[in-house]
Amino acid sequence: MAAPRSLLGLAVFTALLMAVPAQPAAAREDRREQRRAAAEPAFPDATREEPRLRSSPRLQRQLSQLVEAYNEGDTAKARELADAILANERANAYDISFAAQVAASAASDQDDLEAAIAYMERVIETNGLDNEGHYNTMQNLAVAQLNSDQPAAAVATLTRLINETQTRNPVIHHTLGSAYFRAEQFAEAAVALRKAISLSPEPRTDWLRLLQAALIESGETEAAVAVGQQVLAKTPDDKQAVFALASNFIDLERYDDAIRLLEDARTRGLFNEARDYRTLYSLYFNVEGRERDVIAVIEEGFAKGVLPRDLQSLSALAQAAYFSDDMTRAIAAYREAAALDPRGESGLNYAKVLSAEGLDAEARAAARAALAKGLQRPGEAWMVIARAESQIGTPAAVRAALQEAARFPETAEQANRMLRQSR
Repeated sequence: MAAPRSLLGLAVFTALLMAVPAQPAAAREDRREQRRAAAEPAFPDATREEPRLRSSPRLQRQLSQLVEAYNEGDTAKARELADAILANERANAYDISFAAQVAASAASDQDDLEAAIAYMERVIETNGLDNEGHYNTMQNLAVAQLNSDQPAAAVATLTRLINETQTRNPVIHHTLGSAYFRAEQFAEAAVALRKAISLSPEPRTDWLRLLQAALIESGETEAAVAVGQQVLAKTPDDKQAVFALASNFIDLERYDDAIRLLEDARTRGLFNEARDYRTLYSLYFNVEGRERDVIAVIEEGFAKGVLPRDLQSLSALAQAAYFSDDMTRAIAAYREAAALDPRGESGLNYAKVLSAEGLDAEARAAARAALAKGLQRPGEAWMVIARAESQIGTPAAVRAALQEAARFPETAEQANRMLRQSR
């Protein structure tokens, strides 16, 4: 009695579906790869000598019942029948391997990965199936090990599979790369993924992305950039690909390249999250003389309702406006940020800008409001108040403010000097 092809196909299908639950498109492509491979012998270069075993005549009825139960979807009964065969002293290697293979598929259908792994290990250990059944089980075992967070075990299984079969199946090499990546062996992951990609008629985008990540983790940033550019060429409107490549540029301190890439994405309307705008305006902040670009990016994010008018973005807008001598915008942004800042630091900056612009009464009020929130460096606020009172013309209030400023280490020296000069 030979193992039904439909059963083997279902086992492969189930395992591959489990392998990439978050990426249905990738799973479908993996299955297409398997179907293409199924048209030819799966492991033509295997060095393993295929056993010439058939089912024991006395167990053919039990094996038929097992297949029938599984095909009818009764996984519990299938496992019960399989376990009985596995415990039967008269079962030969084929009977045991086949029963364990069916039981593994049934356990997988029940989401019982621990049992599925044990059954598949029994299949391989018993060594009773032909090469296709034996090595398909080994491939499924590796996938189950990955899904059970056993990447090192998956690496060992797949390495054995590849060594014994010399397979050129790109899906198997990709799975090995994934296992190495999960095991944090990133250089080895990159080697396996490059092999998988080289064996594919057309480079798979999700495989290229994983290779890009492996190269970054292994310190090969220049190589990661080249792969990232391949990904982006295949999926130019994929924002994830844009930001992954921009991150690579930033790692290489190629800030202008990162900015050009993100500006192009912004121009094409790909920015739809607050972090998109924050990433770009933060990049501009790191480049001298690009404050007006910071303003433009933030204002666009505000206008589109994508970037919230929160403390982080308002503070960035205020600083960019201040350093580009746009004091009207800086004061307005600092005022709004000060109202949101529970610690008073934005309020202190607001007070300093008002003081620099000669708006002394407003500066005094802003400094007192900041003090009320519990500043870390309160002496600086008292110095703002002292300057404001000096311009307003209230000597007693100036002296009182300086005496307060003298109490704090950040302003003690300056405040005491001014107090001595005023005597």
